[in-house]
Amino acid sequence: MSEVSGAQPGAQPAAQASGQPAGPISAQPAEKLLEIEAVLESLGAVRDLGAHEIPGWVGQDLTFGQMRLLFLLSQNGPSPMSHVAEWLGVGLPAASGIVERVERHGLVTRHHRSDDRRVVECLLTDQGRGLIEEISGLRREVLRQTLGVLSDDELAQLARLISIILARTTMRLEQP
Repeated sequence: MSEVSGAQPGAQPAAQASGQPAGPISAQPAEKLLEIEAVLESLGAVRDLGAHEIPGWVGQDLTFGQMRLLFLLSQNGPSPMSHVAEWLGVGLPAASGIVERVERHGLVTRHHRSDDRRVVECLLTDQGRGLIEEISGLRREVLRQTLGVLSDDELAQLARLISIILARTTMRLEQP
């Protein structure tokens, strides 16, 4: 019996044995869906083991949409309010309200562009950039600690499996 799935060694579907990606998740056999759920549960349990400390940024009292705004500004840099509204899937008045609330936390600021005063841009403040770096750094540190329990061989095996997942997912997304 396999450690993870309970399936017999070598008893793989033809698509997996050939290295081809399996079909859509909804088309997977019930046994495989249960196996995927078990892996996700195990990953959740591992995550929960490291969840004993509540990071300082939790006290910011930000909504998911506000956090999303911060990450999008981090990725895209200063952006016109029309782009912010498009990213968040809302109209300009709603986007302006979201930005205003985040601005009160000191995480973003707005200003008129120097080349076109009609355009209002939104950008991260130093405090906003620091918050994004803190969140990203914390995630990486938790992952480092979690992966640090693996032996060199296990880490290499995990890296190989992640490469396979990435390649097959990329192939699936590129298919019409």
